[in-house]
Amino acid sequence: MRMKHLPGLCLLLTACATTPREPEAVAEAYARALEEGRVGEAFALTASGPGEEAAFLERYSDAEARTARAAAVRAGASELEARAPSLTVAQTPQGWRVVEARPADVPRAALRLFIERVEARDWKSAWSQLSGPLRARYTPERFREDFERDPLAKERLRRARLALNTHVRVGAGEAVFPLGDDRAVRLVLEDGEYRVAAIE
Repeated sequence: MRMKHLPGLCLLLTACATTPREPEAVAEAYARALEEGRVGEAFALTASGPGEEAAFLERYSDAEARTARAAAVRAGASELEARAPSLTVAQTPQGWRVVEARPADVPRAALRLFIERVEARDWKSAWSQLSGPLRARYTPERFREDFERDPLAKERLRRARLALNTHVRVGAGEAVFPLGDDRAVRLVLEDGEYRVAAIE
């Protein structure tokens, strides 16, 4: 009876052995698949749904775009973080460690990640970090189009990066990075996560 199930068990073990499980291994497999032009395999390593595959394949049909994305993924792999509403773990030289963050560090990390995603042109991930009202107003594609058309978009992004070095006012349900002249970057707390509500 045990032998009867052996082929299925072998297939299961093979699948487990060939599917990367550690975050850095997934990142490297994704980068390598893009570099080698195996775009379908790269897509299989994303959390995207089937309806998004065509756009992904089109975006990375260009070798230059694949190379740039692979380089960006590898550059970020040494600073990987995994987050949940009540937990953040980060990659360190000693391995994965739980981050016991000070209150101001949490919105600062959220803003930094948003900026990095926009700069990497990872529009879907950046869009997911927008506040609820902004996500309702945009789609990832519309967010990209508006950013690329808005002549002030790069300036806003520059101000957001400058805000990372300012004092953060953390209040009930929001974090404000003041920039002077009545300008600020504002994040709001939604479902335990800080999301970008305004870059003024």
